[in-house]
Amino acid sequence: MKPRSFLARTALAALLTAGAVLAQAQAQTAPSAEQVAQRLAQADANHDGYLDRSEVADMPRLKRGFDRIDTDKDGRLSRAELQAVGQQLKQRQAGQ
Repeated sequence: MKPRSFLARTALAALLTAGAVLAQAQAQTAPSAEQVAQRLAQADANHDGYLDRSEVADMPRLKRGFDRIDTDKDGRLSRAELQAVGQQLKQRQAGQ
């Protein structure tokens, strides 16, 4: 095998591996819509379809960003508000 051929194959293998690792990392950081819906349903202790501050107490990211996510300022997070922030995060990740 020629040295250049070996080098080209090694570089290609490294790129493919890096791509697979990146795809896996993105999949882990961006849960599917179904996973989000399941998590929210579990967190919605009073089953009113919203998350209030007490229901996000164990969720550091939501707790920290609660006021920013609560765009209508009603003291609770709706599915639409959570979907909107999810889209913003996906756009930021795609832009990186």
